[in-house]
Amino acid sequence: MYNLAVPLARAIGLLWLAGATAMAAQGGPYDRQKVDAAAATRGRAVYALHCINCHGSTAKGTDRGPDLIRSVVVLRDRMGNGVGAALKSAAHQARLTNAQVVDLSHFLHQRIESIASNRTPRAPIDVLTGDPEAGRAYFHGAGTCSTCHSTTGDLAGIATRIGDAVALQQRWLFPTSRRSGGRQADVMTSGRSVSGALVRLDDFSVTLRDGAGAEQSFTRGPDVTVTVRDPLAAHRALLDRYTDADMHDLTTYLWTLK
Repeated sequence: MYNLAVPLARAIGLLWLAGATAMAAQGGPYDRQKVDAAAATRGRAVYALHCINCHGSTAKGTDRGPDLIRSVVVLRDRMGNGVGAALKSAAHQARLTNAQVVDLSHFLHQRIESIASNRTPRAPIDVLTGDPEAGRAYFHGAGTCSTCHSTTGDLAGIATRIGDAVALQQRWLFPTSRRSGGRQADVMTSGRSVSGALVRLDDFSVTLRDGAGAEQSFTRGPDVTVTVRDPLAAHRALLDRYTDADMHDLTTYLWTLK
């Protein structure tokens, strides 16, 4: 008697394999994510805090992290589904909320759209479109820049030291704490105090790297007090307050400091 089970099973297996192959060959979604400007602004602050050191100020990558503008994961991402999955890998220490992941997605898609709309990549981006006098007023007024910096001190000749206007704008928008050593934290628990470089901080735990280079982690609770000392806190706070006019005015003003 002829057994139909074997050829039937083979046929089902071939159909499954063909379907899986076709699905694997499919590209990403066709519809672009509609960028929410407010979410992208929040996402820029998230990027500056958690991503910029590895992926660079323009998200085009560094020797520590890949180019996110050309990343297949980001290009296929929609509302954080791809970015969120990538952040769960062991290579990423940041633990973001779902809302932060969505904001980050909007920021990255905004960067992609911005670069895609610039069809003259050989021409330098003109960031010196602001009013230098308005930038001076912002520096000494609403921006509170003069409370920490001086145009005759640490910023004297800044436009000569950084001879590219785009690089100058990126430097003050997303500064790095080379001299201060980054964010530091003090953890007090059960009468014990530990200080060191802040490695990770979320709602559930805090991790420090002590002077000997060893990492120490603590579960956060009512008996754990965490004090963060961030030398760039003022810059991070301003990321949510800058307008395009503020950025261009201030950059144009700083460009006069030669």
